[in-house]
Amino acid sequence: MSDGSYRPRFTRSLLAPRHGLTWLGIGLYWLLSHSPWQVRTRLGHWAGDLVYRLNARRRHIVAVNLELCFPELDKAQREQIARRYFRRLAQSSMDYGVLWWRSGARLDRMVSIEGLEHLQQCQAAGRPAILLTGHSVALDFGAAAITRRFATVGLIKPLRNPVIEWLMSRGRIRFKGRLYLRQDGLRPVIRALRQGQAFYYLPDEDLTHVKGSDWIFAPFFGVPAATITALGKLARLSGAAVIPCMTWYLPEEGRYRVSLSAPLKMFPSGDVEADTARMNAEIERMVRRHPEQYMWSLRLFKTRPGNAPSPYS
Repeated sequence: MSDGSYRPRFTRSLLAPRHGLTWLGIGLYWLLSHSPWQVRTRLGHWAGDLVYRLNARRRHIVAVNLELCFPELDKAQREQIARRYFRRLAQSSMDYGVLWWRSGARLDRMVSIEGLEHLQQCQAAGRPAILLTGHSVALDFGAAAITRRFATVGLIKPLRNPVIEWLMSRGRIRFKGRLYLRQDGLRPVIRALRQGQAFYYLPDEDLTHVKGSDWIFAPFFGVPAATITALGKLARLSGAAVIPCMTWYLPEEGRYRVSLSAPLKMFPSGDVEADTARMNAEIERMVRRHPEQYMWSLRLFKTRPGNAPSPYS
């Protein structure tokens, strides 16, 4: 596209026999998208329990993260959070078909937004907004709900499976969303912000392996985490407000809710370390609301100060 955004195309190669199992799974997802949410919930619980039992590697990563971040809890309490995490992760995956195929009106009924006035006020004042979010299991549902209402951009790293990559990217740009490749840097994002579009930003990963990334160690749940420092620079160059934003699954309702908070005051401060620490503190604050719904299977602390060994080894 002329704006340089990422839009994968459907090609005949996606129908190759090697993708047969993927298409079979997609067909099941289509059926699930038309089933009652109670059915998807039961399947999600079953699948989450199964993954917890069988995927020792992911279970170990989650256990390490929870031990580092919640030392005040005993092992049984952390294990309970871990089990609920795998259930919530599986549950949200069962709902992806709604994002991919169901109508916008159906999505509006499934995902509500609280604090929407914070983003609306920025838009009315002509001020761009950065939606500071994190890797909750429901992050794509929040993105879809926001792009239903506002032109929004995000960064993406393509998946290895080209069929799933095409399908997920198609779902993310169904409405008013656009995607840019992470490898293209922040220039397209800054340009979009200056044009009044919102930026759905997820900085809570260890991206030390990404060429050209600027990062420092900043506390996350009291643990030094290799954290990219781009948020303050983005806010300064674009004049954007930074609005904390997180999406949660509501198990008792079978629905999702996006929570937007008031824009951060006095941000950026000009102090890179202070701004980066504040960013992590905001994400931590949001995660503590529903810790079982955060993506604890990410290797959040794989890079250690002083080149210490990874805690996941």
